[in-house]
Amino acid sequence: MSTRMTLRAAAACLAGAIALPAMAQIPLPPPPPLPDLHVRVVEAAPPPPRREVIVYRERPARDYVWVRGFYDWQGDGWVWVPGHWLAPPARTVRWVSPRYVRVEDGWWYEPAHWSNQQLVVDEKVKKEKFKVKKEKKIKKEKVKKEKLKD
Repeated sequence: MSTRMTLRAAAACLAGAIALPAMAQIPLPPPPPLPDLHVRVVEAAPPPPRREVIVYRERPARDYVWVRGFYDWQGDGWVWVPGHWLAPPARTVRWVSPRYVRVEDGWWYEPAHWSNQQLVVDEKVKKEKFKVKKEKKIKKEKVKKEKLKD
């Protein structure tokens, strides 16, 4: 009986050794497309956010998070993305809501994303953000000088 078990074990190992290289040749499906994570400066201000009601009974699973509705820049205008439940791609990530910051040439817009995704900032946009930081620094210095005078 032990000979029979030995032959079966040897056959299973041989089958695994043959199947393993064949499985390596099976192509994996392409990853899902990432959202457009380009930071941009747009001229038009985003509209005020809409009011939403969160229905906790509709939560698909315990690990899902509620993503509040937000306005997303889609080429030539703001488009409302309604709030929805979303499963995080990993346990250690968190949802980052979009940011809208008033700058000299319009509005600095950082799209919503998971914390493990990188935003893409072009050189032109970096210069715009630097202008805003510099202006804020100048304003703070003026306020300090005025306080010292008083």
